[in-house]
Amino acid sequence: MSKKIVTQAELCKEIKFFSQQQQTLILASQSEENEPLASYAPFIENEESCFFLLLSNLAGHSANLHSHQEQQSLVSVLLIEDEQSARNIFARRRLSYSCRVNIWSRKHPQWQQTINTLQHKFGKTIEVLAHLEDFNIYCLSPQTGHYVRGFGQAYELHDIGNHNFSVSTIK
Repeated sequence: MSKKIVTQAELCKEIKFFSQQQQTLILASQSEENEPLASYAPFIENEESCFFLLLSNLAGHSANLHSHQEQQSLVSVLLIEDEQSARNIFARRRLSYSCRVNIWSRKHPQWQQTINTLQHKFGKTIEVLAHLEDFNIYCLSPQTGHYVRGFGQAYELHDIGNHNFSVSTIK
């Protein structure tokens, strides 16, 4: 990436495009016993930049997400440029968010629509997983974020729930 000056609108568009190109996110959560856990999950993203994951209750990160929802605390997600396509391994493009957690049961009004969107993106595996009783949809709503384009190009993200969120340079 060049270091040319970009407008806030261009940055917002670039961030949305970068996010839409990803299929998985890295999830950082913490157990009730304060044990950290890094994991990953396939996701879809809606217009308000919320991430939707279909996860088994048997997975360690699911227990952590349940805890975060109850405590109304935050979890962190990271989307990062693939190593193979990065110009410099030390300056991979990356997008991170601190997110609130909301867990959807099968009774949620948007359950089926979200399952359909997941299936459209990821195929038949979603159909199988969605019928397993231990799977729930986890909605992660970004509160704050950071986007790094490369060396000396780091930005804080605010008002994330819309297309034209605000961006400020980290100094």
